[in-house]
Amino acid sequence: MAGQCFEIDIRFENNRWLVRIPEINDATEATARDKVELAARECIAARTGIPIGYISVWVRD
Repeated sequence: MAGQCFEIDIRFENNRWLVRIPEINDATEATARDKVELAARECIAARTGIPIGYISVWVRD
């Protein structure tokens, strides 16, 4: 199956992870580092209409 990969930038600030998704000019946040990728994929799916199963992310941290 073909999918789409998005690069994301993350940083820890005020006890939460800020997740920036430059390709769609949007951002989200996560409460734990292990939740960053899912939060990004959910945001991308909601914004683009791409099914979440087709979305992968590459974390630049």
